[in-house]
Amino acid sequence: MAELRARLRQATAPLHEQVDAAFSSFSLDQPDGYRRFLRAHSRVLNATEIALERAGFADLLDDWPMRVRRHALWADLAELECPPPPALSLPSLSDFASCWGVAYVLEGSRLGGRVLARRIRQANPTAPVRYLEHGDVARLWPAFLARLEQDAASCAWDPMLVAAERSFALFTEAAALEHDCEYV
Repeated sequence: MAELRARLRQATAPLHEQVDAAFSSFSLDQPDGYRRFLRAHSRVLNATEIALERAGFADLLDDWPMRVRRHALWADLAELECPPPPALSLPSLSDFASCWGVAYVLEGSRLGGRVLARRIRQANPTAPVRYLEHGDVARLWPAFLARLEQDAASCAWDPMLVAAERSFALFTEAAALEHDCEYV
């Protein structure tokens, strides 16, 4: 495993576990559980992808347009007749180190999508899964990691870690909001 990825993975492991625990309680085989799952992800993706774009990250990661998933997520929510919820707040990203931290969390979040899509389709073959099946993960993740090691290795560690931690915290916060909301 590459050095920067290993360092980020180790430093954020407890937060990653919290996110996994928070999202594992959504009943994805139930329509309401799946809607809440998608709404929680929408709260985070809308904030983080837009923040990355405003910070100029697309200039740094030339395949960014292929990585953007919020539109696929919104299409899934629309098909479920569910409006996207308000985005959570993410402080503006003032440097590329912060951008790399956020992008690390976002790109990692797509890894389990195909598995989840199969589970959801078993329960409901007509369920929209554009978001979960978005992009060629077998190509996008390794390409991202190569760019992370090549381009982010010289970035300051502290802002990168803080941004990754904040991104994981946003996912946890979004899951809690969707568990607590009265949406039906």
